[in-house]
Amino acid sequence: MPPPTPLSPPELSYLFTSLSLTPPIRPDLRSASQFRPLIAECSFLPHCNGSSRICMTEAGECIVGIKAEVEKDATSKYATIIEREKWIEVSVEVAGGGASGPGSGVGVGGISGAGGASGRDEGDGGAAVWLKEGLLACGGDGWSILDRLVISKGWHWKLYIDVLLLTPTSHPSPLLLSTAVNMALDSTYLPKLTSPHDVDDIPAFSDDWAISVPLYEPTTFPRPPISLPVVAIGDNVFLDPSVAEVATAEVGLVVTLALSDADGSCDIVGVRGMEVGRAGGKEGDRKGINRKLLRKMVTTCVNEASEVIKTLGETTHKQMFRA
Repeated sequence: MPPPTPLSPPELSYLFTSLSLTPPIRPDLRSASQFRPLIAECSFLPHCNGSSRICMTEAGECIVGIKAEVEKDATSKYATIIEREKWIEVSVEVAGGGASGPGSGVGVGGISGAGGASGRDEGDGGAAVWLKEGLLACGGDGWSILDRLVISKGWHWKLYIDVLLLTPTSHPSPLLLSTAVNMALDSTYLPKLTSPHDVDDIPAFSDDWAISVPLYEPTTFPRPPISLPVVAIGDNVFLDPSVAEVATAEVGLVVTLALSDADGSCDIVGVRGMEVGRAGGKEGDRKGINRKLLRKMVTTCVNEASEVIKTLGETTHKQMFRA
């Protein structure tokens, strides 16, 4: 189901023609790989271990709060992968009741099969599930966020990531959600453990927040993941598409990446399809995606992701009281 748009078929056709040119002309005169400006703020919610607020032009506003609580392992032995995945819960809510239910066909951010989850991890492929999948996949053979949640023998942290989407549009950008979650995770701090690691008793923590431990150490890799939306119109590829550009596009993807080292290398941890329009109103002329175009779209995201993640990290650390 194509995303709703206020544009008429002639307007879509005109926009499709201008975006298919070489070089293309975007409505807001951005370059093909240029992102819209945003306002970012972190660590502003009281009683939260981490929080963030992101405002993007046209895409709206997103607020994320992260809380951590101590939880006992389900078994006395090493936790299984399925049990460890329950250590993180993600919920996504759209203000005004705009969250689409599972199977509705309309997804938050237009991600195929990603209906807005009104509860925790509801629905197959819901927005909450999509965000959690990227977070869990970010690790590979290296450091994983689940490893960091281990407190001591038989105990772990459980993270509750609550996302509130305030948006004036019916097609919010996946970049808005993932950027807000990325910044909230990067600003999350946990109390420092004072009891021994190998004792199967209730862990004890310091009440001095000046010596609290960051969930993501500044030098730890991979960093929190980020998802970049990208669309293709003709042979041109556009990052961070606007609502009108998504409605005009022929194909769209959401590529989730994580910074894997200090040199700026990125790992691809997920790729999803994104619901797009009717190629300028010409439903019968819509093209499929070939390997060359697919590679171009993914490569464009990889080339830009490292700079985006680094900039977000620098902004977060400057705003933290320890900076």
